[in-house]
Amino acid sequence: MSLKYRITLQHADRNWLNAMATEYHYLHRQVPDKACPFGWAVGFDGNLFQPDGLPSGFIIFASIHFTKLRNEFGYPGLPTKWQVLSLSRLWLHENLPKNSETCVIGKALELIQQRWLEVHPPRYPEQPYHIVKILSYADTEYHEGTIYRAANFREYGRTVSHKRHKNSRGPGCDGHELICFIYDLRKPRWNYVPQQLPLFGTTPAIINKRTI
Repeated sequence: MSLKYRITLQHADRNWLNAMATEYHYLHRQVPDKACPFGWAVGFDGNLFQPDGLPSGFIIFASIHFTKLRNEFGYPGLPTKWQVLSLSRLWLHENLPKNSETCVIGKALELIQQRWLEVHPPRYPEQPYHIVKILSYADTEYHEGTIYRAANFREYGRTVSHKRHKNSRGPGCDGHELICFIYDLRKPRWNYVPQQLPLFGTTPAIINKRTI
């Protein structure tokens, strides 16, 4: 069976997602609530959990905290920061086969436009609100962004990071290189109609590690 049929995404409560991120993602840090984190639990062959009790995976997106990026958004004639999201956390169980990360990202990007408006309905619908860019960063201490390239993200640039998580200790921990990747989304042909989109929290949510 094709990988795209073996992998599924299910709405997950932000508290569950942040609990999983804190426990399993290499940053071991939740995404702040003010960033409106949202995302999905990953199912594999119909299972949200693997035989060892660990989740099959999760993916989290969030709003960005800065207002502009040269040649990308925040400047006259370019999208606003409200049209940009970050891919903040992605973690998959080691049991999942090769290329699962790319499949998960692809499925999430197909759903992200409507899901974001469920999570954060536009306060000013007369202003642009469709998401047109997704940012993500690869910490080169852990990976080089291969999964982003495979998912058709483009490399924007590189910068030096500061100490980012609790497992960074000792000499040489600072100064890791971060690679910024950007994915350009097509603007949907549909427009926001409040009554057609459920409010955040009304869709099925995972409320603990074993219960849906």
